[in-house]
Amino acid sequence: MRYHVLGLGPLGSLVAHHIRRAVPPVHAVTLLHSKDARLRHAPTSLHVQTNGVVTTSDGFTQETFHPVPNTKIDSLFVTTRAPSTLPALRQLAPRLSPQSTIVLVQNGLGVYDKLIEHIFPDPQQRPHFIFAAATHTTLFPPSNSSNSGTHTVLQPTVGSIEFAIVPDPFGRNFEAGFLDEAVHASERRPRLSDLATGESDPLFQHYRSLRNTVAALLLAEPLNARWKSMAHVQLTLRRKVVVQSVIHPLTAIMGCRNGDVFSSPNALRIAARICEEASAIYAAQIGEETKAWIDASDTDMGDSVLGLGRLPRVLEPPNLVRECVKASETTKGAISPMLSALRYGRRTEIDYLNGYLLRLGKLYGVQTTANALLYNLLRMRASLPIDLIL
Repeated sequence: MRYHVLGLGPLGSLVAHHIRRAVPPVHAVTLLHSKDARLRHAPTSLHVQTNGVVTTSDGFTQETFHPVPNTKIDSLFVTTRAPSTLPALRQLAPRLSPQSTIVLVQNGLGVYDKLIEHIFPDPQQRPHFIFAAATHTTLFPPSNSSNSGTHTVLQPTVGSIEFAIVPDPFGRNFEAGFLDEAVHASERRPRLSDLATGESDPLFQHYRSLRNTVAALLLAEPLNARWKSMAHVQLTLRRKVVVQSVIHPLTAIMGCRNGDVFSSPNALRIAARICEEASAIYAAQIGEETKAWIDASDTDMGDSVLGLGRLPRVLEPPNLVRECVKASETTKGAISPMLSALRYGRRTEIDYLNGYLLRLGKLYGVQTTANALLYNLLRMRASLPIDLIL
């Protein structure tokens, strides 16, 4: 089994570190690099400092996107910024197959839509996908510190990773354990056997990498990986898209830290409009998905349909605004990735945040005036020289 990690920022390094320490040496953990120049300076070991304790991992293999020989990728953890993901996966696509597994440890909703539209349009030919939402706080040490240059990751806050598997186009129910009526509701758990039962399974090779990837996540205990239902993780990611669609562009346009963005009531009014539009989009999307599911069902649902298609309370506008304010306070000293991208002349993630909401709004016939205005303001700001002083 070969595990590959794409993106060696703080989060990607944390994931690679703990996967390497969790799986036996017989399984390769490979750090991917886009260019030969980066390969020459690649770290041979990774270090993570948590609560003052440093742990080390080594034994990594190193590859570029086009190794010789052209080896296949079994499992790919993607932790790159959203704008970098599509170009990278285009290059890696020849090494991926329907038997591969891709774990999106990022803002997965907008990225996934782009990937299936442009690279993996055929459901039966695309790899298995896992959505993962991480709450770990990670950063590299300052350039003037003693750890600088050692590829050490500082982890001031230990969070978790909630993950879910995208439903199988061939109909295998990966979440059967969540719904097993043979056991009490409090004891229902996801099961690796629902992915593949072992080599006696006639389709074991098709699901082998998926099973092993999930097992590796669960074995890497310091990641606090928790296997959840797709509905649960999708809810988390939907809420995350809205929070970032408010905080990231506003801080980038105003040139402020996260904690200062709501110092004016004007920002709260903008946030309220963004959240109202996003809530309406999600309500329309959930309604259409529920209708399609009922129409595709062969049985009469009867009264069991009650409650289906209803917008979860956490996606109602006031609750989304509260989440934005909470995130601003929790990360008050931080500079948003969008502001950082502007300062260093990189592409922002606006197309995967507000742009994603705009595309959904168009698809479901929901007006997105506030999102369109913020989207265009950010694009305008990105086209102008950014101030050097924060």
